[in-house]
Amino acid sequence: MTDRSSIGEARRAALAAAQSLGFSESRRNDIGIAVTESANNVVLHAHTGEFLICAAQGENGSYLDLLALDNGPGIYNISRAFEDSYSTIGTAGQGLGAVQRLSDVSSLYSLPDRGTIFWSRFQMGTTAAPQLYGAVNIPMKGEAVCGDGFLALPGKSRSVYMMVDGLGHGVHAAEAAQEAIQTVRAHAGESASEIITRTHYALKKTRVAAMSVIVADHERQTLVCSGVGNISTVIVSGAAVRNAISQNGTLGAVLPRVQEFSYPFDSRSMLVMHSDGVGTKWALSSYPGLQVRHPQLIAGLLYRDFSRHRDDATVMLASLGGDAA
Repeated sequence: MTDRSSIGEARRAALAAAQSLGFSESRRNDIGIAVTESANNVVLHAHTGEFLICAAQGENGSYLDLLALDNGPGIYNISRAFEDSYSTIGTAGQGLGAVQRLSDVSSLYSLPDRGTIFWSRFQMGTTAAPQLYGAVNIPMKGEAVCGDGFLALPGKSRSVYMMVDGLGHGVHAAEAAQEAIQTVRAHAGESASEIITRTHYALKKTRVAAMSVIVADHERQTLVCSGVGNISTVIVSGAAVRNAISQNGTLGAVLPRVQEFSYPFDSRSMLVMHSDGVGTKWALSSYPGLQVRHPQLIAGLLYRDFSRHRDDATVMLASLGGDAA
């Protein structure tokens, strides 16, 4: 987002995504308004930023996430910013409040002099979209598809999460990522190491990849992790941070003796996974109040502040202990 022409571009892209998901015309109109208002705030207040459009389609319904990201001056009075007719620069002051009313879920995080993230979600389907995880999956600039992929299968007693990074980027990397996703989905009831092994053989017909699989046992409060290659997997519990082990190797080419590693978690714990398109020097504790926010908003923040912008970039977070704000 650099000028007013960027707002129109974001609106057209979001409406195309909404139509592909099957949103009604009236709901697409709401989405168009939300994009215009939230993107306009980036251009007017921060002058530059990014606008992410994340479409998701699943068995229980579809949803469209909109993330307006900037590194501008921030909002000093967030509650007043949502009031109609309130503006710091003389505009009508109805943007944030209008988006909040039109969307099914929305949240804003802002720090003085460190920028603002405004997330809004539009849902479609008989069942609400999953609320315990969030993800940003963005192709490298100039590519139409992303060579990274992810899968989240949350459940009451057992959840499965995976992330894959196909070698390189572009169409062939994306094909490898999709093959891995399909394999994991088909064998999600098996152990983490068995899923890794099955995916290794499935990828022999595509490009190679790095991948990590996490199986969460919510009754025992234990994560079982198995990974090959450079997918970062971190368990955050308040101030405590633990990095899960990933083995050297490449799925589809060189498979080591696959191992599983077990880690405890508690009601505060959050799982963070990201590809190597995102830097590793982040700390959620450096953002006051962030850990209690919705994983989708946090994913947007980590992308904004730590994306390398020279590769595909994917971030996924899951709240392991319950709903997030």
